[in-house]
This record gives sequence, structure tokens and C-alpha cells, in this order.
Amino acid sequence: MISDYKPLLKNPKFVYIWVSQVLSQLTINIMNFLLLTRLFEKTGSSIATSFLWVIYALPAIFIGPLAAASVDMVSRRKMLVVTNFLQSLTILAYALLHQTSLFLLYGVALSYSFLNQFYVPAEAATLPSVVKKPYLPQANGLFFLTQQASLILGFGFAGILKQVFGFDTTLYLCAAFLFLAFVSVLFLPELKSQHTLPKEFEEAIGKFFERILEGYRFIKEKKSILVPFVLLLTIQVSLAIVTVNIPVIAADVFKVPLNSAGVAIVVPAGVGAIVGALIASKLLKIGWRKKRVIDMSLTLITLTLFLLVFILPEIPDTGRVILGPLIILLAGASFVGMIIPAQTFLQEATPGGLRGRVFGNFWFLATIATIFPVIFSGTIAELFGIRLLLFLLGALTLTGLIFSKKLGQKFIEEGFSG
Repeated sequence: MISDYKPLLKNPKFVYIWVSQVLSQLTINIMNFLLLTRLFEKTGSSIATSFLWVIYALPAIFIGPLAAASVDMVSRRKMLVVTNFLQSLTILAYALLHQTSLFLLYGVALSYSFLNQFYVPAEAATLPSVVKKPYLPQANGLFFLTQQASLILGFGFAGILKQVFGFDTTLYLCAAFLFLAFVSVLFLPELKSQHTLPKEFEEAIGKFFERILEGYRFIKEKKSILVPFVLLLTIQVSLAIVTVNIPVIAADVFKVPLNSAGVAIVVPAGVGAIVGALIASKLLKIGWRKKRVIDMSLTLITLTLFLLVFILPEIPDTGRVILGPLIILLAGASFVGMIIPAQTFLQEATPGGLRGRVFGNFWFLATIATIFPVIFSGTIAELFGIRLLLFLLGALTLTGLIFSKKLGQKFIEEGFSG
């Protein structure tokens, strides 16, 4: 398996963009943890942490389509160079000025997310230009693996970095990571655009929203597509809700210091996601029905949520240290156990001509769908406690399980017959 990646690692152009991806992903995950925990430390408010996610989401909604369309109109190398440098400068400025106002971090999140709307599509568009077509699957696979590893390392060790080096020094370290990413992409060849502004830019924006509407109409009319699509959207909303409430979960359920939240919660969740991906893929390969895997995962995620609500907070410290990560590992595996079969079914059931319209805009729609539930979840956690919020999520997954058991097959059959 390792030999499959050797041609990529011998390609200096790929290494330059890969180094930039690793450093960028590591930085954003460390920053997410730092900003979430700082907000909660200073305010004790889950509403404040919820609004941080909303701030991250706003550029994706309002700027994302324009930024994605602009990538094919300008030099991708220049786009990567400028965004990495400005993101590094943004974090450096925050490191120097953060003591003037706590809520300056919202401005940092907004600026960083704004620049990321240009960086991410430029990175994705650069990959086919620096990697030969036969090696693209391995390149995309390596990018996915490093993305997951950066999530685990970033969230898992951000608290340790903060505790050992302090908040300011960790910010300087993040700025340095992005400066190294800026240096790395400087060595990329000039990747000039073959398109011009502004006519093709306007056409690209128009086509983007046209594809959203076409995909929406298709999803609405086909029950066999609607059900897994709604399931995937619900999973993304739930993940966002859990993520913004990690500081509260650490304090009130796990009863650990905020700096240990990444190690206690995010690392087991990431390991569980990897285990879940391997198990789900294996079960589908040996002939399990996708619906059966989803039903099993819904059962397990319901169990883990109720364990977090009723059992974990009531047991002694030693028991929580052992049982807590195991519950989170099972939860991570269960979430992925729903995502893989649902996404696979959606890919198989969607005609090739419409597949791009359904999947290409999924994250755009998921971002919009997540905003109000995230704010609402912060309000519930603030007023009634995190355990009620987790109970409501458990009730939601239990409802989904009952629906799947009683009506899921009927919806699938009606969708295909229609």
C-alpha cells in the first residue's frame, strides 16, 4: 500500500501542495480548539461558542460560490500564495492584539474563513495540474488521510500546546505554520487560467445556482434520493452541534479541564471514525445491506448518547476516564457507519448526469441548514444544560431508527418505482 504513494512523494510539485494542505489543516483545527475553549473560559456561554461556528459559516454561504467560480479565472498559484500569506498575517495580528478585546476572535474567524473560501477550491483545482491522472486517486486518498490526521492532532494536542507554551505562543506557532505553507506554494509552477473575467465569471456564478435548483428539484421528487440525502444532512448538522459544544461536554459530562477536551473527546472520535470506516466498508463488501448497516449504526449512536446523558456523569472519576473515551470511540464509529452506506446508496441511486448537482452542492446546502440548529443548540445548552441537548439528539436518532425500521424500505421501493 505504501508503494502506491511513492510516485507522489517523488513528485516535488505534489509535495509542495501537500505540505501546504497539511499545515493549513493542522492550523485551522488548532485555531478552532483555541477559539472555542477561550470563548468558553471567558464567557461560560455555549451560545457564544455556537455563534463562532455561525461566523465561520457566513463566508461559505455568501462568498463561497463566488470564490469557487473565481478559481478558474486567475492564477491558482497566486491564489494559494496570497491566501496562505494573508491567513498567516491574520493570526499574527490576532496574537498581538487579542488582549484588547475578547470578541476580536470573531473577526479572526470571519477573516480566516473568508480567505479559506478561496484557498480550498484553489488547492483542489491545483491537484490535477501537478499530479498525473493515474495517480489522482492516491493523491486524493492521501489528502483525505492527512485531513483526518490533522483533525485528530490539531484538536487532540492544541490543549497540550496551550498548557505548555501558553495561548500567545501557540498562536505564533499557528502563524508560523501558515507562513511555511506560504513558502511551500511559492515553489509551485505558475498555473495560469485559460479563462477571462468578467463574462465567464458571471456565467459560472449563474450556473452554480442553476445547478443547486436542478439538484433540489431532483432530490425533492425522488424519495429514494431524499431519504439518504436528509440523513446525511442531519448527520452534518448533528456533528456541527456536538463540535461547538465540546467545551461544555468536557466540563459538564466528562468533567475534565478544557485543555484536555481534545484528548478526551476528539482523539477517540477520530480513531472511532477510522475504525467505523473500515468496519462499514467490510460489512458492505461481505454482503450486508446498506439499510442494515445504517440501522445498526443508529442503534449504537442512540445508545452512546443516552450513556453520555445518564451514566457517564454519575460514575467516579476513574471510571469516566476509562469509559468516556470508549463511548466517544463507539459514537465516532457509529456516525461513520451511517455516512458510508448512505453516501454509497446516494451515489448508486443518483443518475450520472445529476450526480454532480446532488453532491457538488451538498456542503453549501449543509452549511445553510446548520446555522439555526447550531444557534438553537447553544441556547438549549445555556438554559437547560448540555445533558438535555444530548438527550434530544438521542431522541432524534431513536426517532430516525424507528422511522427506518417501519417506513425506510417502503420509501426506498416507492422511490425506485417512481
